[in-house]
Amino acid sequence: MTVAIEFASAEELRTALGRWLEDYGHSVHHQVPCPGGGVVDLLTPLYAIFCPANLTPPELWTTVDAIQAHRDHFPDQRFVIAGLTPEADWEVAYEIAEQIKAKAIEVWFLDQNAPFVDFYTRLTTALPQAKGRLRRRHPLTGCLISLGMAAILSASFWLAYRILDRHQFKVANNNQENRSWEQLHNAVEVWDMDTTLVSLEKLSASRNPCVAQFAERFETSLKQRGADGFRDINPIKRALNMEDGCQLDIREYDFSQ
Repeated sequence: MTVAIEFASAEELRTALGRWLEDYGHSVHHQVPCPGGGVVDLLTPLYAIFCPANLTPPELWTTVDAIQAHRDHFPDQRFVIAGLTPEADWEVAYEIAEQIKAKAIEVWFLDQNAPFVDFYTRLTTALPQAKGRLRRRHPLTGCLISLGMAAILSASFWLAYRILDRHQFKVANNNQENRSWEQLHNAVEVWDMDTTLVSLEKLSASRNPCVAQFAERFETSLKQRGADGFRDINPIKRALNMEDGCQLDIREYDFSQ
């Protein structure tokens, strides 16, 4: 038997996948705007992940077109299409996944990925109110898998497992404040307002007065100026370094060039 995961919405699928990635140490940003329009559903330093509602053949090709349009904007990321195996035309979907590999795009069939299924099972067990549902069904709608299809599935499993055994992030420093700084810098890089404010809230509690003051000033700038406030991160650091003898690290961003 295989487990078919059902989500009430595409947003719930993205949320579950994002939490799974975070459990393996990935820094995840949600719904990151693309230059010229559109969004990347989940963005990490290694992956740009697009999550259509289901991996039907039309959805796969539509998502491929979207990736091709934005590929140049994310040169450091591996492109991924992630979602659930469709009820119909699943054979065609697996064949398309093989074709898409030639375009350097991975396809993750999440309901065929044992670690993700295990994570989701534990998640829904711990949170009974979760809207997503698990149900069991006969494998591939009761059809026998041919040798050729088994090979395709094996390739899909291999792609999905690579995220676990090859690309887990190493946390360089277990200090909570350092992790908050790193989270902040990653969020500022992509103008992720929600994550930035969460990081600043943590830094505002620092025993280092320079850090606490920086967090207060930067938060005020963001709330007053909106997205344009991101440009103030380095000017605020430089001012504190000059005025108060702080030693805040200055990082350069694409928007500060």
